[in-house]
Amino acid sequence: MKKIITIIVLSLLLAGCFFGDKISNENLAYTYRGSASVFHPEFIIYHFSDDSSRLFYKLNTDELLYTKQDDQRFSAVFKITYLLYNSIDAKTTADSGSVIIKDSRGQSPSNTLIGHIDFKSGYFPYGVLEIKLSDLNRKQNANFFVKIDKSTKQSRQTFLIALNSFDQPCFHNYVTADDTFKIQNRDHNVTHLFVKYYKRAFQIALPPFAIENPQGFDYKPDSLFTVDISNNNSFTLKKEGFYHFQIDTGANREGLTIYRFQEDYPTVANAMQLIEPLRYINTRKEFDDLFGNQNKKLALDKFWMGMGGNQDRSRELIRRYYNRVLNANTYFSSHMEGWKTDRGLIYIVFGPPNVVYKSDNGESWTYGESGAMLSLNFNFTRVNNPFTDNDFDLERAPLYETSWYRAVDIWRQGRVYND
Repeated sequence: MKKIITIIVLSLLLAGCFFGDKISNENLAYTYRGSASVFHPEFIIYHFSDDSSRLFYKLNTDELLYTKQDDQRFSAVFKITYLLYNSIDAKTTADSGSVIIKDSRGQSPSNTLIGHIDFKSGYFPYGVLEIKLSDLNRKQNANFFVKIDKSTKQSRQTFLIALNSFDQPCFHNYVTADDTFKIQNRDHNVTHLFVKYYKRAFQIALPPFAIENPQGFDYKPDSLFTVDISNNNSFTLKKEGFYHFQIDTGANREGLTIYRFQEDYPTVANAMQLIEPLRYINTRKEFDDLFGNQNKKLALDKFWMGMGGNQDRSRELIRRYYNRVLNANTYFSSHMEGWKTDRGLIYIVFGPPNVVYKSDNGESWTYGESGAMLSLNFNFTRVNNPFTDNDFDLERAPLYETSWYRAVDIWRQGRVYND
């Protein structure tokens, strides 16, 4: 018994070497810098019982190192270690564990590897799962974080979306017009869901110094219908907008929301999609001229050429600007496209922050060194939004005006701000 206790204690101490005692004290800026990690996995959580949950993971096998093993097969060997915190501010864990997985070439039909890990999530309404992915062949690792929401019996993580075409979980909250999918609820006695359809034209974020006059959201749906989720029935969502699935339509607004953004989301492809995010660095007249031009592609090329001065420089500006738009869509999508949000606005114009601290109720971004007088700081507060847990409002202030116009001016001089 003493040996067993010693092993457990040592295991916990080793876990403490890999993970910080308090996530909110860690600089998490790397979570918004995809290029900083050798791994780009996707994770979703599904609560299949009151106290147990399932972590689904999706890995890109091109990011794993396959080497010849003792069985003479080329295999990737990686380890997933997790720590469950009841809060991002918690110092102690509610559960922990790890699993070692071996994948041999030829076992995966594509360059994706999908699996799951079950863990005890307890009865706490919220939490965060810290995940360490280690490539044991390459001897490299990276940390990731997934939010836990068990606040109600119909929170979004009590539903599971499965794409028919791949027979796998959907790892994001949006689908295309061609996607056919199924919905599973934790309660297998639930056979029908109410669906509220919303079609809204949300305004893009205002500059950080602008005074906002927020408009209340009209929760009256554009249409209301029911769907049968029994017998593995499949669905498609043809109309753009968002769809809120609920077990009942009572006072509780919780449920599963699925978004139908433009095709090819989160990328921006056609001329109109490329013009819209330019509003952050355009003058009003420039934007109106681009928006109203009959040959939008030609007008767009002319605008970037005028900014860059030559073809090579203009190409680089385009690549860097729209990479930020893509990243904003990837990181900050909520009830609207990520580039339209407050965090998307700051990310696109100012670039990835140097320091990010997260709490249960918000985020703090710093450009420069933390605590330095000349550093630029932005604070975001989490919004209680029944459709998403990824909605944050910027705390605006007049003091940002000079920094904003300086950043915009650098873009307009043909240089990437915060290169």
